[in-house]
Amino acid sequence: MIRRMNIGVVVILIGFLLLPLAGDAQVKTVKVAATSKDVLDNLPLFVGVRMGFFEEAGLKLEISYFRGGGEVVRAITTKSVDIGATPSAAAILIAASKGESLKIISSSAAPIVGVVWIVSADSPLKTIKDLKGKKAGFSSPGSLTHTVLQTVLRKEGLDKDVQLVRVGSPGDSWAAVKNKVVDVGWHVSPGVYNLIAKKEARILFDASDYIKDYQQTVVAVMEDVAKRDPEMIRNFLKARAKAVKFIGENTERTATIWAEELQLPVEVVRLAFKDIKPAYWETGAPKESNMKGALQEVMETGAIKEPIDFKKLIDTSFLPK
Repeated sequence: MIRRMNIGVVVILIGFLLLPLAGDAQVKTVKVAATSKDVLDNLPLFVGVRMGFFEEAGLKLEISYFRGGGEVVRAITTKSVDIGATPSAAAILIAASKGESLKIISSSAAPIVGVVWIVSADSPLKTIKDLKGKKAGFSSPGSLTHTVLQTVLRKEGLDKDVQLVRVGSPGDSWAAVKNKVVDVGWHVSPGVYNLIAKKEARILFDASDYIKDYQQTVVAVMEDVAKRDPEMIRNFLKARAKAVKFIGENTERTATIWAEELQLPVEVVRLAFKDIKPAYWETGAPKESNMKGALQEVMETGAIKEPIDFKKLIDTSFLPK
């Protein structure tokens, strides 16, 4: 009898010891591709991780940051990641036009906000018109900054008079400006406010002054990934939606998280919220007007020759109910 009781106790103890392992097994590691960490579109990822929303959804994110939307898309299409959290819509459209079996599963951010081109504080360039015969930096080919820069220059009649130079991330771009590799380079909110506060740089032009209806970024996956693991995608979007809701309701806490992630003064980060409307971070299907704006832009740059069928590209079946 005593022996039976001892065996029973041992079995119970083993069961308790195995409980943490069972819990760990339920957490799924998801490889996520995002644009440069500085880009404000990534904020829901920071908040979702820091507040435990992705963990609550049974996910552990492994986030890799890339220098531009084109590189994010390559990470998705080569399947080195599971989800693209913030690829530019322009880059997705370009890849889809080339036959990549991509699916946009949610909007990420719209319209275009916080994407600017800066010069050093002592630069002789005062307006965009002064760029004639100069060099302008963008992140990577096929990225948002690449197509947007082409659009802005074309609207100003400067598309044949400015040399475009690939410069990488916002930090790399600023280094290129300081070292006179380019005359003007791209940057983003909130980091750009730190440079302005320190009187190192000033904004030469803001993309949002030229482009209105525009899908800045989306959440995208390869079609076979969506078919293979739909539950993971639903859980990711559910946790991201919770983070977006938190951002809208907890501005000060969000500013602190953002500042800590980017290692910026919280005062600088607070300035970024002046640029951003509460609905900037989106959780539903991309608006057709914004997608059309992004498509028009890439077609005008010559990156796409024929219109894209959005019905085939966008799959809203994974969105939170």
